[in-house]
Order: sequence, then structure tokens, then C-alpha cells
Amino acid sequence: MFGFLFKKNFCDLWDNFFHFFVVNLIDLVIVLSFAFLFFFLARSPLVEPNYRILVSFIPLVLGTCLLCVLVFAEGKNAADVANFGSAKLAKFAGNIVPSIKIGLQFGLFVCLVAAVSFISIPFYFNMWIPSDGSQGSLIGLVFLSVIFWFVLITVLALQWFIPVRNLMGNNFSKCIKKSYILFFDNTWLSIKLGLLGLLNIAVSIFSIGLVCSFNGMMLCNTNALRLLLYKYDWYEVNPGMSKAERKDVPWDDLLRTDKKTLGPRKLKSFFFSWKE
Repeated sequence: MFGFLFKKNFCDLWDNFFHFFVVNLIDLVIVLSFAFLFFFLARSPLVEPNYRILVSFIPLVLGTCLLCVLVFAEGKNAADVANFGSAKLAKFAGNIVPSIKIGLQFGLFVCLVAAVSFISIPFYFNMWIPSDGSQGSLIGLVFLSVIFWFVLITVLALQWFIPVRNLMGNNFSKCIKKSYILFFDNTWLSIKLGLLGLLNIAVSIFSIGLVCSFNGMMLCNTNALRLLLYKYDWYEVNPGMSKAERKDVPWDDLLRTDKKTLGPRKLKSFFFSWKE
């Protein structure tokens, strides 16, 4: 299943390259603009030194929320592309306003998780191993472990949030709930997606955010959930299976139609499609 996911996602990105290039360019402008504002406020003489750190984080929160709105606005295109359709800029533009609420909610939640990470983890680490060389406390290690695993599990679970929203249209609380359920029910696949996300990040950095980037990763995860739903449909039509039987998912049969629709897609077809 994962091998087919990788192939399909690559084909989807290639077939809609211009669209994702434009949308990623818009996201890149947003990121650079708010990053510039962050560094400007962090060093600006117009802001009191005691308040610079607090004030400078305001554009980070605003930029994150705005970026999340735009990523959610691309959600319908991601769902269409995952279903062998095509992406359209008009659909992206028309979905911006309806995505404001869920984008702001998700953006603030991401900021909260980030704040917990950057504040709590160093604090409890210093409690466990004090920087002044004094004797630490095992309580710090306990809290450090709890916070670390909470953040790691949350990051891996949030990979499913936007796909759940794209394909099921649930509200914020249901998307959060289903994201954690999908993670615990598909932990190994979630870890694989996390590693694939790191690869996407590397490609994004190499391409200055114009290839893959946030929308490419969202499309990948949307493709993953769409394929994963075949498993749950299979569960529904085969009730009463044992735990061992439920693990033996017949992916070849479940993906047969999708593989036929996608086709073999040889390397030559990507560059010389008219010769196919």
C-alpha cells in the first residue's frame, strides 16, 4: 500500500505541477513576509526591549494561522486530485473564506503545541539536569518524558487532521478525535508518513518551498487516508473477523481499481507524454 501511495502521490504532484507551484508560491510569500516582520520586531527600536520577545511572536502566530487557512483552502483540490481529478486555482480561491474558521482553529492549536514544546521541554530538562551543575530531580525526567511523547504523538496524529477534514468534512473537535484514533490504529503507517514528510521538507528546502511544501505534504496525507479508508470499508463488509484476520488486509485486491486507473506510468510518460 505504501509503495503505491508513494507512486500515486508523485504522479499527482507531477500532473498538477503548475497549480501546486502557484499555490506554494503564495504560501512562500506569506511565510517570508511574516518571518521578516518577526525579525524586524525582535530588533526594532520602536518596541520596548522588555516587550520585544512577546511582540515579535505575534506575527508568528498570525502567519501560522493565515498559512493554515490557505492550506485548508487547498483541501478540496487535494481531495479531487487524490480521487484522480485535477486541481483548479478557482476552487482554491473560492474556498479561502469558508476555510477561515477551521484554519484559525488548527493554526492556534499548532501554536499551542509549539509553545508547549519550546517552553516545557527545556524547563523540565533543566529540572532534571540543571545547567548550574547542581543535583537534578527525577520529577523533571518524568514530566519531560510525558511532554515529549505527548508532542511526538500529537505531531504524528495531526498528519491525519487535514485529510480527515478534506475527505469527511468534520468539525475541529471530530477531526482531532479521528486523528488520534487513526494514529493509534495505524501507528506504523503514521510513522512512515512522518518520514515521508521529512523527505518532503528536504525537497521543499532544496526548492525554496516551491515544490512539495505544505500543500504537497497535505496531498500526500490525503492520498494516504483515501487509500486507508478502503481498509475500513473492507472491515464493514467482513464483520466478525478475528484480530489476526483484520491485520491481513488484502491490499492488492483493494487497490486493484486504483492501480488500473493510475496505469503503469513509465518514466518516459512524465517527460514525453505525447509519445504514450
